Amino acid sequence: MDLDPSALQEVTEQLKNNPELARMIMEEQQKMEAQTQLKVIVNKLTADCWDICVNSVGNSLGRQETCLTNCAKSFLDTDKFIRARLSKQQH
Repeated sequence: MDLDPSALQEVTEQLKNNPELARMIMEEQQKMEAQTQLKVIVNKLTADCWDICVNSVGNSLGRQETCLTNCAKSFLDTDKFIRARLSKQQH
């Protein structure tokens, strides 16, 4: 969807004249980016842990469920550690 250049210019002017609106839009954009990142993490976690833990699907997962739980926990702990380390490096 392409915006008409005059419409884009009008939006730009409104954002310049209304810093509160610009701030709200930025916050919403950040929320959307965070949601996208979360989806990527969940999809990767699901795919990787499934490939590692599940050989076949029957009536129950049995030991595979424990493997999936441990895999997910390990993945999330590692992700948290890496994010904390990167955050420290940026400051």
